[in-house]
Amino acid sequence: MKPDDLFVQEPGGWGGGFEKHLNYDLLNDLRRGPGLSHRDEDVAYHLLCLIEAEIATNEEHSSLDDQEVADALRCLDTILGRLGILHRLPFRTRRGYWEYDRERGGQRDIADLCQPILAELADRERSLSTAGYRGLNGDLKNVIFAATYKPEIVMVDVAQGIIAITKNAEHCLTYDRAITAAGLTMQDLIEWWGRRDENFLLSTDSQIARLQARLEASCNPKSEPERELLRFYWQLAERRGFGAMPAILPQVYLHDDPLTQKARDMKGGRVLDSQVRDFMMFLPGGRRVVLEIDGKEHYATQDGRVDASAYAKTARDSRRLTLHGYELYRFGGFEFAASEEPRKLLGKFFADLIV
Repeated sequence: MKPDDLFVQEPGGWGGGFEKHLNYDLLNDLRRGPGLSHRDEDVAYHLLCLIEAEIATNEEHSSLDDQEVADALRCLDTILGRLGILHRLPFRTRRGYWEYDRERGGQRDIADLCQPILAELADRERSLSTAGYRGLNGDLKNVIFAATYKPEIVMVDVAQGIIAITKNAEHCLTYDRAITAAGLTMQDLIEWWGRRDENFLLSTDSQIARLQARLEASCNPKSEPERELLRFYWQLAERRGFGAMPAILPQVYLHDDPLTQKARDMKGGRVLDSQVRDFMMFLPGGRRVVLEIDGKEHYATQDGRVDASAYAKTARDSRRLTLHGYELYRFGGFEFAASEEPRKLLGKFFADLIV
């Protein structure tokens, strides 16, 4: 990326010339998610340098007006959040910068405020340079979840594992931050969700309620046990204040086949028995946990007769996931009958799982 990419030339200058303005189309795209043409690390660096150069200048003598400064700061904050960078500039507008500076007696230079962020960006660049092949925007994972329709996925860079969702992207969520050795926590998920455009101005409580509703809406409409498990875990996490509790993601795409399972069956058999998993959790230490709730289709025909081939397919699927490094835990649908006390079962299970 070049610094000039942040600007566009538009007609309207003196004498019929052109004026340079902030590239709003680019900024809006970057707030929605990582770009394929511009790495988040590069965008953050150039935005930070632009803000450092322009924010302390009066609007009349700056290449950015006050609104453009505010929009650049908002975009920078979103990208830093995606990158997992903790330091932030402590203001949202040019006026906010002057008030912050005045409260501290004019002792904090803008360069001093930018330096910790630049240092974190440099550290990230060094760590990624030794990370081997990198996935989407430098991250090592593409986590597509809460899918209500099958996304159409294409590989736009095979060497780096960069994907793009070309259809049904609005019907799924994509977690686009790096998942560290600490795993993916509820706090990580809530913070990521809160920075999406549609949630940015909501209160934290409203953001959390909206996230819970969105996740529950993605559960299989024919599976009440899925919704029951999700509700139980959400209440458990809420009682513990969310925080470092591992996040639970429903309807996760672990694999992708460009054809539907129905089309594969018509063409002579599936390559993968299942592409979507009921739930997935990223626990500390690199543990990847898959939770599956098995209904009658996993062991019986529609009329209730024992189906040995269906059970064999389930067993084969379990072996494959385990051999690929996933921890797989299956629940039988019957375990969610009221007589089986499912909440007591789930409480003990999660207490043993999350140690």
